[in-house]
This record gives sequence, structure tokens and C-alpha cells, in this order.
Amino acid sequence: MLPAIFPLFPLPRVVLFPQTFLPLHVFEPRYQEMAVDILNSHQQLVISLMRENPDPGSLGETTPIFDVGCLAEVVRAEPLTGGRWNLLLQGKDAVRLLDELPGKPYRQVQVEVLPFDASQLWPGPHRHRLMEMLHLYAASEGVEPQLKELLDLPLEDAGRLNTLAMALDFEPTERQFLLESSDLPTLADRMLQLLDFAVGGRAIQGL
Repeated sequence: MLPAIFPLFPLPRVVLFPQTFLPLHVFEPRYQEMAVDILNSHQQLVISLMRENPDPGSLGETTPIFDVGCLAEVVRAEPLTGGRWNLLLQGKDAVRLLDELPGKPYRQVQVEVLPFDASQLWPGPHRHRLMEMLHLYAASEGVEPQLKELLDLPLEDAGRLNTLAMALDFEPTERQFLLESSDLPTLADRMLQLLDFAVGGRAIQGL
């Protein structure tokens, strides 16, 4: 059973996806406290993308955030000197952020898990088009070996697309667009839209 309240870690340019991993270096005192609280309880927190960069000297205490984030579990914790931590997070589920709650130096939030239907498969021609665009994109970026490594990973379709969403050079708001997909065909279609746009833009710039 999920706890009622989760620590919230807003980040300016990072979107975490289910089934993917994120290293996190914790050094600021309020987040050091957050790390200890997490490790002594349910091992979970919510990662959310900031809608704008925080003010200089701010740590995002009041910075607006997107209302869909990713519930993450701490799968490895390495204590460092001075109360700092290196954490390895694994994304679990996309969640909708409901109410932020006071009571801690760090932000806290209530969430609801967003259902994701991974059972729906997209049509074969659509899958072929996505693979074709992935290879065109990789060629334009010079990352064909890296793409092959990602595609060779023993992952289900949803995990593969989420891993690609983390690895490819999308803008943070584009990744947010992918995170908010409700099912596998929508996620694949949105990724195809972004790849079409990226490859098309590079072709125009090369004229």
C-alpha cells in the first residue's frame, strides 16, 4: 500500500520515466534530511519537472512544476561525507500530483497513480515507421552504436520506449509530453511525432 504523502524532488531539466534509472547526488541540507527520511521509511519519492528555472539562490521551494511526475524508488544509497548521499532511483509509475503539504523543510505531495495500458500493441506499419525514424535520427546525431545497444536490451515495449525517451536528446518539455502518455500506442505515436520533427528540422537546416 502506498503512503499518503511522498517527498517531492523538483528538478529543472530532468524527467524520469517508469522502469528507467536516475542517479541523484544529494548535498543540500533539506534534501539530506529528505534522503534520511526516505531511507528510514518507504524508500520512495516523486520526481517532477519544473515549469521554469528557479530564481538564482533558490532551491525550487516555490517554483511551479508540472502536475504529472514519476514515482521513484531508491534502489541504491551511498552515504558520503558531510551528510551527502549518492542515490540511484528507479522510476515506478507516472503519478498526478494533487496537493502539496507543509510540515517538512522539503516539499511534500499527495499523488494518484496514473494507469498506463501496456497491453495495447500498435500496428506493424506504425512500428516499422517508428524504427525507421529512430535509425534516421541516430544517423543524423551520429549515435547509431548507442541506439543499437538500447534496442538490443531485453526489455518489453513500454520499457524500451521509456528508456529511449530518457536516452535520446529530447527537450525536457518533450519528455514531459511522452511521460503523460496513457497507453503504449500513444507513447509510440508521440515519440514518432518528436522524431519526425527532429529529423525534419535537421534536414531543413542542412539545405
